[in-house]
Amino acid sequence: MPDIAAPRDSRASVLYADEHKPLTLREAWRVLVKSWPFVSRYRRLVALKCALVFVSLTFFLMTPWPLKIVIDNVIDGHPLTGVPGAILTPMVGDSRSGILVAVSLFLVLTVILIGMVHGEAQALGTNVNSGGLDQAGITANDANDGGSLWNGLFGYLESRITIDLTQRMNQSLRTAVYERFLRSPLALYADQKIGDAVFRVMYDSASIGPVFYRGVLAPVMSVFMFVMAMIVLSFQFSNEPVIVVVAVLFLPVIAIGSSLFGRALRDQSQSMRESGSDVMAAFEERVAQVQLIKAFGQEARETAVVDAASWQSFRSTLRMLAIIFVLMIVLTPVSCVLVGYALYYLMMQVIAGRMTLGDIVLLASYGSMLANPMSIIGSTWASVQGSVAGLRRVHSVLDNLPEPVGDGRGDGLSARIGNLEFDGVAIGYGATTVLSGVTMSMRAGEMVALAGPSGCGKTTLIHSIPRFVEPSAGTIAFDGVDSRAVAPDTIRARVGFVFQNESLFSTSIEDNIRYGSDSASLADVREAAAMAGAAEFIDGLPDGYATVLGRRGARLSVGQKQRIAIARALLRRPEIIVLDEPAAPLDPASESELLKTLTALARDRIVIIVAHRGGTLGVCDRVFFVHGGTIAASGTHAHLLATDLAYQAYLAQSAAEIPA
Repeated sequence: MPDIAAPRDSRASVLYADEHKPLTLREAWRVLVKSWPFVSRYRRLVALKCALVFVSLTFFLMTPWPLKIVIDNVIDGHPLTGVPGAILTPMVGDSRSGILVAVSLFLVLTVILIGMVHGEAQALGTNVNSGGLDQAGITANDANDGGSLWNGLFGYLESRITIDLTQRMNQSLRTAVYERFLRSPLALYADQKIGDAVFRVMYDSASIGPVFYRGVLAPVMSVFMFVMAMIVLSFQFSNEPVIVVVAVLFLPVIAIGSSLFGRALRDQSQSMRESGSDVMAAFEERVAQVQLIKAFGQEARETAVVDAASWQSFRSTLRMLAIIFVLMIVLTPVSCVLVGYALYYLMMQVIAGRMTLGDIVLLASYGSMLANPMSIIGSTWASVQGSVAGLRRVHSVLDNLPEPVGDGRGDGLSARIGNLEFDGVAIGYGATTVLSGVTMSMRAGEMVALAGPSGCGKTTLIHSIPRFVEPSAGTIAFDGVDSRAVAPDTIRARVGFVFQNESLFSTSIEDNIRYGSDSASLADVREAAAMAGAAEFIDGLPDGYATVLGRRGARLSVGQKQRIAIARALLRRPEIIVLDEPAAPLDPASESELLKTLTALARDRIVIIVAHRGGTLGVCDRVFFVHGGTIAASGTHAHLLATDLAYQAYLAQSAAEIPA
């Protein structure tokens, strides 16, 4: 096991502490503002999308008129008045056949452009059917939200643009979160649930699309449509102001009702996302530990755990639906009163002869047409609450996982690193200090070892070399250059690392060895494998270096995986090689061959080994004994064994626990 000393408090819990606080209106607005750059960077596609939307709306606003004109002016023979009169009279005069031809041409053009003849807009979405009634299933649609309202030529163009825009927005945010996880301090993963990280990357990041489409474009489009419709109705029915007043009253009714439920929707959406994240984390952890589960016969128990987490996610969704249902119960009676009054008033106007049948058809069409825009305008804030909750989880990562960088002075490193120095270094996690007062130096041409009891901080110490963790005090310097003045990528390109618990990708052996050295030839790969003592068993495989490994290299033994990992590090020809207990899984013969290789490599570079075995320590030029939270002693293995009682006790215990 790695001997990283873990703090008492979960770093992941501290990292995401703000997510457990209520999402206030001010915080929600701040999240939306921070998310806008992921939309605005695609301003050209946004502009094209908006242009097609508004051009299409212009045609759509005119679709209720043909039926009114046919009824009133073609069938009943009434003269053209109002908006139709202003447009058609100069073109066709009072000719009924001319009016019919003009209306028919308009309908044909409308069908070609927006695919609509009358009625409500038909949605042509880019979304897919969800996989279930939980947050993950719902978000599967959110990630593909934002289709076109039309199905004609404009609809085709708009759908193409929408698919491109939606993918780019989602991809940019998803990639930013994923990269931040990859570049985050290594210590985060001691407490971070991998399933939770995956949920944030795959599902929470998909909230950016709904925020733009439902929170920006849909309300702007609806306002435009509502205002234009009100202008047309006011012009056409200038002597009937009641019609416009009743239509406008729908907005405050829906807006007030939605705002009252905004807080409940935000909080419940946050709960849904946390429950969905728990399901994924529980499933991921148990799949990773399937061998242990089978060994102890706990399949039924662990299935029940995942089943319980899944049901909890489902119940969170049901609570969200209950809130929406209550919202509908509150709004529906008031809306019905307004609709009932409007119908009564219109019928009385028809009876009195002040309105025609065509007028009623026109108003009914506009009423049906405006129902959705009015609902969107009034419920915009409520509709984006779920997405805001998801974006807050995304920005928890973007805001709280900074990547350490250099101070901008350039790397300043020499052509080849010759010295590595620790001066008064202290390293810890949060309030917990693992090591303090660490002072030691290493130079090219020697192989040094770090020894000490499990849990004393050896792995933490070597992780500080490539800046996986940062010292809280003191300096780590390469040839006199403070590591904090050098970008992490620059350091890591010159440090070869072999971790204690190695994992391999489920690709070929050649690809695994070449990982991080894409330009290396097959001959280089073979040479590195030979140096690591891996060439013999690789050549014995049916497909040799083309052998495809299983998940995490499951088809290889522990020792074979370790040798491939060592070959991977050697292929980069690093100036510093760090190996965390490389000989632990090896047999004595393989260990002896590995030590010969490392001794040869140490002639012109720094080789650092974390080791417990006396045989490995004896080959090293110097041993740094980590004990009591610092470097307690240093010297050759023989010198420490002869002079340091704590070192003697440590070796005796190691000899009893680890076969020589």
